[in-house]
Amino acid sequence: MVTTDIGAQMEGPAGGTAGPSIVPRGVARLTLIAVTVAVFAETLRYSLPAFANTSVGAALGLGLVAAAVAFLAPAIRALRGPRWLVVIGVGGLLLTRVVAQGTGPVLNLAVVGTAFGLLALPALYESSRGLSGVGFSIAATAGLAFDTSIRMLFGTWDGVWRGGIGPWAVCLIVVAAGIAALAREMSSPAVPFPGISWRDALGAAALGPFIALQVLVLSNPAFVASAGWLSLTTACYVVWAGQALALAFLASGLAVRAVPGGVGVLGGTLLGVCAGAVAGTYALDGKLVVFAVVPAQLLAAWLLAVACRAPLRLAGTGGPIWRVDLGAALGGLALVAILVPYTLNPEHPLPFPNNALSGLAGILLGLLAAIAAARGGPLPARAPQRALAALGGCLLLLVPPVLFGQSAATKAPTGGAAEIRVVSLNIDQAMHDGRLDPERIARLVETQDADVVTLQDVGRGATASGTADLGVWLSDRLEMKLVWGPAADSQYGNAILTAVPVQSTGSARVFSGEQVRGYVWARLGEGDATVDVWTTRLAPGDEHDDARAVEMSALVKAWSGAPRTIVTGDLSTEADAEEIGVLTSAGLRRAPGTLAKGVTQNIFGTDDVVFGDSSVDDGGLVAVTAEVGR
Repeated sequence: MVTTDIGAQMEGPAGGTAGPSIVPRGVARLTLIAVTVAVFAETLRYSLPAFANTSVGAALGLGLVAAAVAFLAPAIRALRGPRWLVVIGVGGLLLTRVVAQGTGPVLNLAVVGTAFGLLALPALYESSRGLSGVGFSIAATAGLAFDTSIRMLFGTWDGVWRGGIGPWAVCLIVVAAGIAALAREMSSPAVPFPGISWRDALGAAALGPFIALQVLVLSNPAFVASAGWLSLTTACYVVWAGQALALAFLASGLAVRAVPGGVGVLGGTLLGVCAGAVAGTYALDGKLVVFAVVPAQLLAAWLLAVACRAPLRLAGTGGPIWRVDLGAALGGLALVAILVPYTLNPEHPLPFPNNALSGLAGILLGLLAAIAAARGGPLPARAPQRALAALGGCLLLLVPPVLFGQSAATKAPTGGAAEIRVVSLNIDQAMHDGRLDPERIARLVETQDADVVTLQDVGRGATASGTADLGVWLSDRLEMKLVWGPAADSQYGNAILTAVPVQSTGSARVFSGEQVRGYVWARLGEGDATVDVWTTRLAPGDEHDDARAVEMSALVKAWSGAPRTIVTGDLSTEADAEEIGVLTSAGLRRAPGTLAKGVTQNIFGTDDVVFGDSSVDDGGLVAVTAEVGR
């Protein structure tokens, strides 16, 4: 049997007729996959911060509840039929997205949205049966590429967190496209179910690890920017390059007809090594990230195509079709088991390096591809011209990052550092009342007319802050240069924003206990009118006083008594704590007027720094005017 609208050849003997199903034709089918994957990725990005702001037990419990909903797919199929499975899964996800735009993401909505998204995974296999695995992977990757491009219009701060005409327009356009594709599916003719073996069904689990990898690393421009030490615009081009190459390779039909299981295992191992090497506490950074992310994107898309061939067959022998539903639900469970603990790790360290979770996603994808590799299914027609068409389509997605790059602005340098206004604040991933709100941070800083802003708990691609690049966004919003220093991993750390010229910078990470901390410094000013500004965030909790002493000692050792120095940060302890003595005994003194009960934010300076006006905000912001001697 040949389906001419997708250029795919069907393999395998005629299957059973367990009941009617629906297979939409043409563009509608691809649009449905693309929109669903894009909306689900955004749903995960706004849901994970909500999970992270609860207790560990609650976060894990709610994640499991959401994952359990996907296992209802066989019951929905049996009671209401396959059409209702698709309507409830995909339609519920789209409806939740609109509600989130109107009310803002909250914990309950995050759980509901995640649950609908996980239920949409088996629904996608139902609505896409007969499409080649290559076609399915093309549509999923295209949806992620579109999602990445749209995010750049908002500087990676997703529109779901924001009001205004622009975010609403994007939301309604995307949801309308999904509803139109869903309606087209509902009008498609019925086809018989194929027989499905358990081995076939396991291929459907691949979509879960695939999306987990995309959210964590592969479709995360802020991750590539922070880990690769690149500008956010350049990082977006890197992500685009990986997605474009994956689409071109798959669209060309160059994927082999039969893939030995060992090749799938090898591919998954390489993918897991790449993901584990660049994402997590003990990750590598620098330009190596570029050479890992681009081929990893191509490899992930190809493995998804291989894994999905079997569950998308129109004909075959085996058991009931609901086995595919369970396979997809298992993939959703794997997604939750990877993303939720990874998100919790910065504040609640795992008993093992979180690199294992990102690596596990790649390895699982390879294993599932290996299991389904030789099971047959639709094969793509070879069409090199389609590769060029895919690349051409991707060029349109470059418009938002180009616009973003042109919109970035920086204040004119203020010259020397003889007198500067310094502000220090722990932004706590810019979460406030359950919402991601970096604009609130910007307004707080603006009230102080600051020249230098030191920030702690800054997310740059971290799932706990919706994978937004908070450092770059605040830098652009305040028109200041960003100096970045990673801590727990490359996506979570400290930052210095400055309108004063930067002469040199540095950062380091400190291994003092169960969590990795860090500090960052910058030499600011011109000529002899310079000042060194340092900032850090120390381990919180009364039980970690020894760890704080180690962390402060490491900073003092690195500072080595240099003159004209200001040290700021969230020291995570009261001002009279014994470990503060590490700083004072080294010759640093606290800025007068910055001491307030319950405020752990601190500003210290050397004797040649004269502190003037100071203030302490109820939200923990500390500001001081500093005059630097020569």
